[in-house]
Amino acid sequence: MEDDDLVDRIYEAGAVPDLWPSVLERLGDLAKVAGTVLFAIRGEAAHWTASPGLHEMSRGYFEGGYPGHDDRTARLLAYDHPGFVTDLDVFSREEWEADPIRREFFVPRGFGWGVATGIKVPTGDLLIFHGERRLEDGPVERQVVERLDLLRPHLARAALMSARIAFERAQGAVAALEMVGIPAAVLGPRGAAIATNSMLEALTPSVVQSRPTRLALANLRADEMLSTALEAAEAGLHTGPVRSIPIPAGNDSPAMVAHILPIRASAREVFTGAAAVLLMTPVTLRELPDATVIQGLFDLTPAEARIARALGGGMTIGQIASSTGASAATVRNQVQAVFGKTGMHRQADLVGLLQGLVPTASAPIPPSRLPPRK
Repeated sequence: MEDDDLVDRIYEAGAVPDLWPSVLERLGDLAKVAGTVLFAIRGEAAHWTASPGLHEMSRGYFEGGYPGHDDRTARLLAYDHPGFVTDLDVFSREEWEADPIRREFFVPRGFGWGVATGIKVPTGDLLIFHGERRLEDGPVERQVVERLDLLRPHLARAALMSARIAFERAQGAVAALEMVGIPAAVLGPRGAAIATNSMLEALTPSVVQSRPTRLALANLRADEMLSTALEAAEAGLHTGPVRSIPIPAGNDSPAMVAHILPIRASAREVFTGAAAVLLMTPVTLRELPDATVIQGLFDLTPAEARIARALGGGMTIGQIASSTGASAATVRNQVQAVFGKTGMHRQADLVGLLQGLVPTASAPIPPSRLPPRK
């Protein structure tokens, strides 16, 4: 009866992916492990969700870059068994106890024994369910593996359902944005396009370029800012890099602003690998937009937005200081903040961007002058 209830919960999570952490917790209770993690391997990237008891350990494991060097996962894949396996199925006891990542990462945190299975889904991803047991509790017993194997077909079907729902959600999101006139794409953490709408595709290759590993912006400076913003989104940073990226006008396209909207942690992102939504906003106004619009486009503070509009209107720093009652030094600091957030370096460039004209510095800057990647 207990397993029947868990099967129900598994299929419920298949339809409502946010429920996977609670299912993973129930799965951990059955396996007598401290917790369970579900992760998807897509190329060189891994996306994960975990039961509450294993969340912090899993965060350290994935953010520390351990998956790419973990021989346990490699051996699991090479073993290619259609069921759950333990460490001692793919290692001798001596090999596992001497394994560098076990000794360096798991044992210091009180872990050291596990049970796992890999499930391939039609998207090309490999989903891995992995339970971690406390060191003092010893290896996972064979009867536990046999019980987990009874659940594996249900886990596979539910995971496939979640993957399909997540993909349809991504497609639906960009289609809905197209209905209101917004070119858009759902991007993975390194910029790979998971879903795009036809309006964004129409910007290829003059504004957007489809490269072998990711979606890119044709303008080098804007593309560097896009790459940095995606790195910040993947790391979960809320501040720092510019996320409203100005793109100078070209011969066949108006000036645009690319907005990066990070997708926050949710079990459903395990199945798409989605990290952010890219929205493209044309700047076609011939009159300066008001300060509220400028603030929204470039993540400016209200004061910075007023400064930007004043600069766009041709006012000097002295004139802005006189009209606002601020000191010239304060205005200069705000001007530098505006330039930093818009990616511009001169007042003429900012005027051109805000009016939808070709900025005077629209030529791509040489790679040697691009800011270094973090």
